[in-house]
Amino acid sequence: MPRCSTYPFHIVAISFCLHASSKALGIAGKLISVLLAVHAGFWLGILSRKTLHRVDEFYYNSHRGYHTEPYNLKGLFEWEKACITGFFGTAKNLLVAGAGGGREAVALLKSGYTVDGFECHPELTQFANSLLKKKGYPPTIALSERDKCPYSGRRYDGIIIGWGVYMLIQGRANRTAFLKQLRSCLKDNSPILLSFLFRTKDALHFAVAKNTANTLRFILCNEPVEYGDYLHANFVHYSSEHEIRNELRDGGFTCAHFSGGPYGYAVGISA
Repeated sequence: MPRCSTYPFHIVAISFCLHASSKALGIAGKLISVLLAVHAGFWLGILSRKTLHRVDEFYYNSHRGYHTEPYNLKGLFEWEKACITGFFGTAKNLLVAGAGGGREAVALLKSGYTVDGFECHPELTQFANSLLKKKGYPPTIALSERDKCPYSGRRYDGIIIGWGVYMLIQGRANRTAFLKQLRSCLKDNSPILLSFLFRTKDALHFAVAKNTANTLRFILCNEPVEYGDYLHANFVHYSSEHEIRNELRDGGFTCAHFSGGPYGYAVGISA
């Protein structure tokens, strides 16, 4: 199985740019989109879940912007602020799942919340805790296993799943299991905020990527990928509104707010 060092990141970067511009190229653009989907499907087909996790770690360790103070001190995005104001009004102690380099944690601490967090990338965890200490806050970001919550014995007033974290979880069963873990850490009638790449409708490139990948996965006797799974520089899953509402429900939440995309977000309330 290929190691991260042999994964063609330069080809994927070019492919991502072509994919973004293909919409303006008519028939040629559609052909490019299909070819890129075959490319993505090929790698989704031969790379194991463990290897895709290593690719993801390599990606975030290589993009040093996530490891800088300017990025992590920029504060919450406007849509995050609106959701916090609208749904987290009475919350005091929060959990940030997938805390990255500390952007959300620092902003929430500045706003007066008590914050714990966890992150699966060791370098980002180390940076986040160093930044918190530098700003006079306790280093409360724990290193966790991938797609696992280490705070099973604690109960919070609200949970924020870090920007883009949810789309990196492979498989509906794993996403739902992650939500169930977080639900066990949340008080009743309390909010959870998640964000994701939004899939507005069925698209040919998703079908091509899925069929290409699953042909190879059938041959290799590996579990199939799902519609909406894709590979840019790392694995991502594009979710529909129907998927998000159902996964929240199965994870123990009622969907209280949904916003589409291209970059979507939703707020669930613990049932």
